[in-house]
Amino acid sequence: MIVRDSRDTFTFIAQHDHATISGEMFMMLKKEFVSTEHYESLSFAIFQHDRAWQVPDSAPIWDDLRQKPFDFDSYPEELKVSFYKNGIDQVDRVNSYSAILCSMHYSSFYENSLNDAGKSFYEREIQRQKHLIGKLKINKDFLDYQQRILKFCDDLSLYVCMNEVGATKTEEVEWFKKGFENSELFNDKNDTRIIASYMNKNTVSFNVSPFTKKFEIKLPVKVVSKKRIQQLGLIAAYQEERITYQEIIIGL
Repeated sequence: MIVRDSRDTFTFIAQHDHATISGEMFMMLKKEFVSTEHYESLSFAIFQHDRAWQVPDSAPIWDDLRQKPFDFDSYPEELKVSFYKNGIDQVDRVNSYSAILCSMHYSSFYENSLNDAGKSFYEREIQRQKHLIGKLKINKDFLDYQQRILKFCDDLSLYVCMNEVGATKTEEVEWFKKGFENSELFNDKNDTRIIASYMNKNTVSFNVSPFTKKFEIKLPVKVVSKKRIQQLGLIAAYQEERITYQEIIIGL
C-alpha cells in the first residue's frame, strides 16, 4: 500500500493500481528506448510486478509504533517477502520470462539485507532466476536492460502516487527530488538524470521527457478520515470508503 498522510486523512493507493499506472507509462515511452524483443513479456512484468500486494492491500494493518497504517516500505519483512514470493509464483504460472524480471526487481531490495527473512528470500530468488534463465536460455545483459526499464516505470509511477497532486519541489518526497536513479538510459539529450516536477496543480513535466506525447492517467485512491478510523478501526474504515480518481496529466 502507498499511504499519504495529511492532517485529517490518509490517502491509500493500492500497489497493483500503482503497477497499472507504471504499465501505462511503459506503453508511452519513446520507442527508441524499448526493444521489440520480448516486448510483451516485459509489458506483462511491468503491469503485474506488484500483484503480490493484492491480498495485503485488501486489508491494511496499523503500525502501533508510528501510529499510522503500514505502507509498502514499512510493512513487516517476514510478511512482505512471503507475499512477494506468492506474487512471483503467480506471474511464473503465466509467463516465466516475466517472472524472472519480477524476481530480479524484488530481490534487488534484499541484496544487502541484514534481516534473516530478507536474506532467505534473496537467496531463493537468485536460485529461481538462475533456473529460469538456464531453462529459457536468456541473455542476462538483455534482462538487466529490461530490468532498468521496469525500475524506471516503477519509479515514474511512484513519483505520481507518493506525492500529493501539485506538490512543489520542496514538498516532494525525498526519493525523487534529485531525479530518477539510473534514468540516464532514457535521456536522449545527455547523460544526466531525468527529473520530474509539477508544472501546475495537475500536470507533471520533465527536464527531458522520455515519452512520445503527453497523456492522462486516472489514479484510483481511497481518502479515509482519521476520525473514521478511530471510530471503526482501520480495516472497516478503509473497506467502507469508495474509490475516487485523481486525474493527472503526464506532460513533456
